[in-house]
Amino acid sequence: MKTETLSSTNRIVRGILAVISQLFFICVVIQVFLAGIATFVNYGNWELHTTFIHYFEFTPIIMLILSFFVSVPKKIRWDYAGLYLLIIMQYVTTQLTASAPFVAAIHPVIAMVLFWRSLVTVKATMKLIQKNKKL
Repeated sequence: MKTETLSSTNRIVRGILAVISQLFFICVVIQVFLAGIATFVNYGNWELHTTFIHYFEFTPIIMLILSFFVSVPKKIRWDYAGLYLLIIMQYVTTQLTASAPFVAAIHPVIAMVLFWRSLVTVKATMKLIQKNKKL
């Protein structure tokens, strides 16, 4: 069994990544909830959905940048980059509503993938914390 020695900085940044990934997941859930409020309660609340993203849209980039300063598997780095790519795809689909409505209709599907991938990323990042405790 191979043992890995981690610096305290490495452990701290891994912990920060775990917290940020959990916060990102929570923000995705809130974002979907806000879309539901606008759809089923009052369309006037649509602005909440369209502005809330600006509070967390760069979170995956922050996680990606932090991951280069610590020992993190490449797969997790790709997960962070993938989350940001999904956010970009969300912006693209909203711009296609008039010109390509069937493509724009992929927007909620991408939201489901974003939910799923952010949950997978939380689990992967939490495994890093478990490794911290075993060392």
